[in-house]
Amino acid sequence: MAMFECLILGDSIGVGTATALVARHAIHCDVMAVERVRAGQILGWRKPAKRYRTSILAIGSNDRPGTRLVGDLVKIRASITTRRAIWLLPYSREMAPLVNSVAVAFGDESIDLKRFATSDQIHPHRYDDVARALLK
Repeated sequence: MAMFECLILGDSIGVGTATALVARHAIHCDVMAVERVRAGQILGWRKPAKRYRTSILAIGSNDRPGTRLVGDLVKIRASITTRRAIWLLPYSREMAPLVNSVAVAFGDESIDLKRFATSDQIHPHRYDDVARALLK
């Protein structure tokens, strides 16, 4: 398999996805993901000065809806140098369209987490399913 160099940026969904990619598919990604993190906090992180082939963004599940969130997501996306960006849309039907609007504005891809089984409406049961969807 070709090297899938990537950045995973975000919250606990990013952590789980990164773990699945490494454990199941032996794929290395730079991971900047922390449980319960919000977009405003990520905005303050120093991003790697690197150009990524793919960036996976798992942001928005811990935020409140609104224009500030959209503005923060736009700033985060603008700070990443990547050939391809894939947003993992939150289970929340209130948050998913907001996150997706940023993906659309940048011409990015998105994967709606709603298509994966969940018991808490925040995290997928099997992150391996998310990893497989990312690798298609």
